[in-house]
Amino acid sequence: IVPELPEVETIARELRPLVLGARIAGFWTDWPKAIKHPDPDAFAAGVAGRTIDQVGRRAKWLVLELSGGWVVALQVKMTGQVFVLPNGTAHDKHVHLKLLLEDGREVMVRDVRKFARIALYRRDEAGKALGADGETDPFEELGPEPLDPAFTLARFRVLIRGRRARLKPLLVDQAFLAGVGNIYA
Repeated sequence: IVPELPEVETIARELRPLVLGARIAGFWTDWPKAIKHPDPDAFAAGVAGRTIDQVGRRAKWLVLELSGGWVVALQVKMTGQVFVLPNGTAHDKHVHLKLLLEDGREVMVRDVRKFARIALYRRDEAGKALGADGETDPFEELGPEPLDPAFTLARFRVLIRGRRARLKPLLVDQAFLAGVGNIYA
């Protein structure tokens, strides 16, 4: 089952009280391909020493706002799971990413099919998330958030008016509406 907006929102809500205010001591991976950018060493250096100030969601991405204006974006994709466990907890071969917290806990990402992706961005003065090499906001091309209070039936009618596309492909188009996938469309 592919996580969609409700599943990712649930992960964010459950993760929030567990990690808010926690300081990241380090990062571990045995699957460097999961790091979208920057490179694994720069990612590890970029998160180390930063505090998790907020946990949220944008479309199907978990978003961890870090101190100093940095953002970790995590997409668990099809088989990813997120756990917060004591440091050194035995885990199986499917745990491929860990944020090591200073208080002795680990945020583990278990992903049987290795589809999960993680990235580190910095916030610019306007609040956009920018990649380490200065590329544009990774969330810029996403459509409106269906759970945003400003997203009303009237707003949806404006968006859909005049469209000739079939309804389901339109609803799963992330540029049209963020976070909706096959199950809910």
